[in-house]
Amino acid sequence: MNSPNVLVSAIGGDIGISVARSLNRSGAIVLGCDGCRVRFPDNCLDKVFTVPFAAETSAYITALQEILKTEKIDFFIPVSEPEILLVNTNREAFGSCGAKLVINNPLIIEQFLDKYHTANFLKSIGIATPQTFLLRDFADQLELPVIVKPRRGCGSKGNILATEPVDIDYLRAKDSGDLIVQEYIGTPDQEYTTGIFSDGKTISVISFKRRLGLGGLSIEAELADNPALTAMAHRIAAATDLVGSINLQTRRVANGFIPFEINPRFSSTLAFRENFGFRDASWWLGALAGTPHTYRPKYKRGFARRVIASVYYNLEKTDS
Repeated sequence: MNSPNVLVSAIGGDIGISVARSLNRSGAIVLGCDGCRVRFPDNCLDKVFTVPFAAETSAYITALQEILKTEKIDFFIPVSEPEILLVNTNREAFGSCGAKLVINNPLIIEQFLDKYHTANFLKSIGIATPQTFLLRDFADQLELPVIVKPRRGCGSKGNILATEPVDIDYLRAKDSGDLIVQEYIGTPDQEYTTGIFSDGKTISVISFKRRLGLGGLSIEAELADNPALTAMAHRIAAATDLVGSINLQTRRVANGFIPFEINPRFSSTLAFRENFGFRDASWWLGALAGTPHTYRPKYKRGFARRVIASVYYNLEKTDS
């Protein structure tokens, strides 16, 4: 595939810039866009555009259509969950601009962007999940503590550990129908993240035992090749007709692994995965162009750690 023009959204975030850097290394010409003005330079980006936020539906679609047409974009990658949801329900509006949409199929998006639907879907294909209830229907079916979380949301943002009945009463009074109650399973030190990619024929899987940090991001990861996780990943990919990348979150308990979330998008561990040979960003473009992928693991064990870096820009020296 000759150097495609790729537009990556949410470029000011950790996932967006990780996708951009990965594709730049693979030879793509990468442009970025974001709802906030991205001030810092990055040599992986050919151009950066400031666009409306996805909540401004009409303005966002118009702005993106203009960029897709003017810049002759070959692939558009919506990165954030609000953008994925918007693009999913307006596929024709974006697809009419000539760019291929790097986005999962509607079944995956509709089931896995909603954590209540996720639990029910996994149960329907015979995969055990934490018991899950809408908060409005919760009547002490579970012993405390429980996790209360938004049905829609990115990672662990908004998750609350409810340890007392007063916690449930407080959250119920604020609930507009968007909150779910989930059985608390396992412990944070037994949490795993699994990248799943399929080009429609071949399914590839990589798993890490992880430790969460800033904003619910994975700050430390240990390669964890486990047959049970791999089998679960294959089962989910087959049941959803996956062509693209999704991310499975599980906790290890006495009788195996229990999934509690699936992200229908690239993961914050994308940069970790790429360094271990799992290049799902470039594989996805290849799959849309009809090119099969091959996963050759680089390591049989290893660790990764996220570090904080400082960026300095628009500096002007003093006269002294």
